[in-house]
Amino acid sequence: MDGNKNQPIQKDDNSDEKSTSKCWTDEEFESFLRKELEKHPLSKEYPELFATAPKLICKWRQRYQGNPSLWKRLFQKDRVLKEFIESVPVIDAVQRLVVNSELFKNGQKFTIVDLACGRGYLSMFLSELLPPNKVEKFILVDQAWPMHNMTPEPHHISWTHIYGSSKKVEDQSVPNYYDTWPIRLNTCKVNLKKSKEISSMEERLFTNYSEGPVILVAVHLCGTLSLKAVELFNNNPGVCFFCLKPCCLPGMVHVKRDEIFRVGEHSFDSKLVCMAGKWKKNVWRGPPRKVTTHYFQRWVDNLLLGMNDADAEKIKKTIMVQHTGGYQNDFLFAERLPETAPVWDVLRQEEELLESE
Repeated sequence: MDGNKNQPIQKDDNSDEKSTSKCWTDEEFESFLRKELEKHPLSKEYPELFATAPKLICKWRQRYQGNPSLWKRLFQKDRVLKEFIESVPVIDAVQRLVVNSELFKNGQKFTIVDLACGRGYLSMFLSELLPPNKVEKFILVDQAWPMHNMTPEPHHISWTHIYGSSKKVEDQSVPNYYDTWPIRLNTCKVNLKKSKEISSMEERLFTNYSEGPVILVAVHLCGTLSLKAVELFNNNPGVCFFCLKPCCLPGMVHVKRDEIFRVGEHSFDSKLVCMAGKWKKNVWRGPPRKVTTHYFQRWVDNLLLGMNDADAEKIKKTIMVQHTGGYQNDFLFAERLPETAPVWDVLRQEEELLESE
């Protein structure tokens, strides 16, 4: 698939080596990150978050002092900054929602579920950023985590940066990192393509309304995983807020099966959105970009139509997180009523400007 998650990341000289080196003070490291982020045009649209991000990453660096091999594995400058930039509209919306919530007056807190999270960079940023008195925990969902009673193996995502020695890790001499996160991060191994595993997750995470509502975030979901994310929002009233950034298109296997995609009360032919293609030796082997862009727009539009809005407000936003030929700049947001005005005032801002012109 022509997905940005699979695109090669361009390295520049030896910046990662420098930034993991002990020779840099925290101030120098933070300054280096700030200059890198200022290069992106989106920094002018989200100035506060772009100014804050270097401080948050610097906190990670401080957390892993004494474990240079872990930090070097976790921090690849291009990768981490890309993760932040492409998540910043979600970070902004979630922060506005949480900060303006008064749930804590009733003794409730949010739980944030991060679907197909990879190493969990989005939740790591949010844990450092959000007020702990309003968020109970993060649930980092990915099929590549180990089971909770296992030591990570080479084919797993290592959770050492999340737990440290509070769980079984490859090197039990590392510190207990779990207790150092301002808001606790918890991993959850779930294959989102298996209905039984999804049902089990729903029962565990989405049905205990007394604990407080759930915020569901899903960034870079590949193929039909975006359908699964929309279904989770539709089927679980406990999810009060939903953010989705789709990634690559579904593959041609669905067309060969003559499948009709159904999500919510909406259905559409897989032929409208499925496409073949993949990266091979850093070269895209597939249809030209103008074709994949057209298919991707149809994909996102159909996902939006599949989001139930009988009791919710929803919107599609195009936010230019990719500026070097990427086309995956669409975000879907939904909130069950009543809506949070500081969130939607910002999300509707561009639409209001267009209507007034």
